[in-house]
Amino acid sequence: MKNVLVIGGSVFAGRVFCIQASKNGKYNLHVVNRGNFPMELDRVTEYKCNRRSPRMIARLVPDITYDALIDFCAHKPGDIRPVIDALGGRIKQYIFFSTAGVYAPGTVLPSETSPVINASEDSKNPPEFGSPRAKLLLERELIESCEKADIKYTILRPAFIYGPFNYSPRESFYIQMIARKNVVPVPADATARFNFVYVLDVADALMACIGNPRAYNEIFNLAGVEDLTYQQLIADFERYNSGPFETREFTTQEAAEKQIPFPFPLTEDAIYNGQKITQTLDFNYTPFSEGMEKTFKIFYSLYTT
Repeated sequence: MKNVLVIGGSVFAGRVFCIQASKNGKYNLHVVNRGNFPMELDRVTEYKCNRRSPRMIARLVPDITYDALIDFCAHKPGDIRPVIDALGGRIKQYIFFSTAGVYAPGTVLPSETSPVINASEDSKNPPEFGSPRAKLLLERELIESCEKADIKYTILRPAFIYGPFNYSPRESFYIQMIARKNVVPVPADATARFNFVYVLDVADALMACIGNPRAYNEIFNLAGVEDLTYQQLIADFERYNSGPFETREFTTQEAAEKQIPFPFPLTEDAIYNGQKITQTLDFNYTPFSEGMEKTFKIFYSLYTT
């Protein structure tokens, strides 16, 4: 069995990964987080600790070699290097959960070699916690630190993640209103296209990367092949709902004035090329219609109970 150390992992993508990996039977998971959402899963040992106490982490977790460390919650520069300094001799591979938001605006269908944003260090203007700029600086910190410590790295850049346990009001923004028979706001003049990745696919991608030489020192986007618009998304929700629901259209200007929190871009595309990982590893995406229908049913039942 492979020993895997997870930092974070108590909510959404991390939680789904731990659930799926614990069922797999191939992993011994050691999960370090603040302990706010205990999992109590087979083959998962949990340790309550703040990630910004790396020496405490080193003392808490077993003194063994970890085939991979998966980091879900590095959000600001300086989060990764101390962990490697404290645990470096016990880690073979460091998998960092970044974001597809690191690509330069206006790039068409960004792939892993596309231009990225300007993330130059600026002490007077530090990157916002968890922002694409912060994530890009962390990617650079990871690569530099891993090369110094002779650790293999893997960087994952997901597009919009959807699925069970999603705490961000994205797909649930709509599903909750549909389930409760509220009027659903629709952006009348939105032109943006966007794509998604199913949270169970994120878990599968992670398992495909663990201890896999083909994933060493690689960057992978995680993004399904289907690109969506608001109009297509609403049509899909009507199909999952087995019928129409009441909607009201707003222009993008009206939405801004009324502070309607539309969950996806309105005018700028956010679509990414996620095919490198399918061409490199034993991994395939769940069709969007299949994954979102399952997600719709789960959230719908939650909001109607």
